[in-house]
Amino acid sequence: MTISILSFLPVLTGVFTVCLVLVLSGTKFEVKGVVGPYFGALAVMFGLFASLMAGDTWRQISLANGLLAKEVNLIRGINVLSEELSTGGNEIRELTRAYVEQDIDSERRHVSEGEISLAELPALIGLQKRVLSLEGEPNLVVARIFNHVDELRDSRTQRLEIKRNHSGPRKIAMLILLGALTQLAIAMCHAGNKSAAIYTVGLFSIAFILTLHFITVFDYPENFATVIDVSVLLEANMI
Repeated sequence: MTISILSFLPVLTGVFTVCLVLVLSGTKFEVKGVVGPYFGALAVMFGLFASLMAGDTWRQISLANGLLAKEVNLIRGINVLSEELSTGGNEIRELTRAYVEQDIDSERRHVSEGEISLAELPALIGLQKRVLSLEGEPNLVVARIFNHVDELRDSRTQRLEIKRNHSGPRKIAMLILLGALTQLAIAMCHAGNKSAAIYTVGLFSIAFILTLHFITVFDYPENFATVIDVSVLLEANMI
């Protein structure tokens, strides 16, 4: 599992805040009289924001898995409806099989290259064109197949959008800012006590690191692939 580089940022901010408070100790800028409740107020804000981001992370993962399951059902529906066609049914089933293979290959490229492309797959484009070219077939069947193909395209696009825009830089920046302010508040509460400042800021920094890790880890394609397994699309053609 790839570890986010941002996960190590709390170490830097923690060292900076402790050094800042200790350097100011004994000078006219020394921080005095800061009590525990001050730290608690910022800690609650940090914890609330972190929990909201974590909840959003898992919600997006669940949504992506739901879209993947929908794609499986849509492919199965296309294959079943294609059996009602007098001509073109075999070609449509071949195109859905090609779509699955291309989607899986595309996912592997995302993992290896680290870039996510929203370009439509050639098999999907070919499937749309083939359905539009059907003649002499029941209009209801053709319309349902085309509707399934259109929904298949939308589901894949939404799944890739979730994968590409997962946490968002603004949310991460806010989380880091609140975490750094909480570290500073902890250090200020222990001004004049070097050991207490180091231990307490260090403990919070560990929790800060874990929070950043689990929130940002799925922004990496290789990690996201462990929870969004597109190989389940292979089951769509097993009917």
